[in-house]
Amino acid sequence: MSQRPPPNLPPEEPAIPLEPAVAKARATYIRSQIEKMDRLRREGKSETLIREEVARFAEDYPTLYKKVIEGGAEDPSLRTMLALMERMGKGELTQHQASVIVGQR
Repeated sequence: MSQRPPPNLPPEEPAIPLEPAVAKARATYIRSQIEKMDRLRREGKSETLIREEVARFAEDYPTLYKKVIEGGAEDPSLRTMLALMERMGKGELTQHQASVIVGQR
């Protein structure tokens, strides 16, 4: 079995930095939607009803939606991501620094 080199791909565009105000607003929105979903789950609401209640969130953040539906808001990786976004929103971390932290974990 021979190893072939990867095809010549164009270089990736650098990520657009997330400004602190945007990070703060995004973290606040995500946290509110997760709390809402978690409350609805504890009340015994069906996944269909929960999806209807947070339709925009489920569409914009399908992976996060699925993670909360399957495991609740206490998932350690989810808590870490939100904490890092909040620190970015306070100007304590850059997006690059947060990405490095996530990569190390």
